[in-house]
Amino acid sequence: MKTPGRLFAVALVIFGMHMPELTAREPDQASKYSLQLIYIYETNQFIFGVGNLRFNSVSSLKRFIAGLPPGSTLEWAPGCTRVGNEPLLSSEAAMKHFVRFCERKRIKFILVPSG
Repeated sequence: MKTPGRLFAVALVIFGMHMPELTAREPDQASKYSLQLIYIYETNQFIFGVGNLRFNSVSSLKRFIAGLPPGSTLEWAPGCTRVGNEPLLSSEAAMKHFVRFCERKRIKFILVPSG
């Protein structure tokens, strides 16, 4: 007859053989994110949105993007209607800088042309 202590030791050996499978961390899964530009009528300002998150500036949006898993996709279809002074869209240089930032972070940025 086997003692409870011996059974426990056998169980530990069996469990230990499979432990790397159970504790190995899955790499973060790259996902697809949709970027929105939201106009706040009352304040005549723009904010960015990704899912339920909102960002008051390009720099805060970049901080979020920097935390995304490499290989993620950020898609933006801003449309063709402009009211003026839209962040990123109103400056070719700012847009190029943003695209390079995404590339450095290994985020695939897709700007869907309007029209």
